[in-house]
Amino acid sequence: MRDDDIIGLVIALVIVVVMLAVYIALIVLGVTMAKRKNRSPHWMWFAIHPLGLLITLIVMACLSPLKRCPQCAQTTPMNARLCGICGYSFMGPVAFAPQQPLYIPPQRY
Repeated sequence: MRDDDIIGLVIALVIVVVMLAVYIALIVLGVTMAKRKNRSPHWMWFAIHPLGLLITLIVMACLSPLKRCPQCAQTTPMNARLCGICGYSFMGPVAFAPQQPLYIPPQRY
């Protein structure tokens, strides 16, 4: 083998390793994004194909986050007031601060 062939093989190997590292990093980014939004990280199985990875990352970026019900552990939209499964109220008891009177009459001496 000539020196030019060895250099070409090393460059090709470096390019393949860098592309594979970027591909895996994008999959990890998608799984992290899904977990942060309380979505299933199993969506990233579509990332086996590069086009599936691109589509899944776009979908995960566009989906709104979910919150978990503390009573039944099901996920519901972030703006829900009640759990759709068990009826748990996310609003909870609201404690109001005591209000000061609007008008305090002056004291007379």
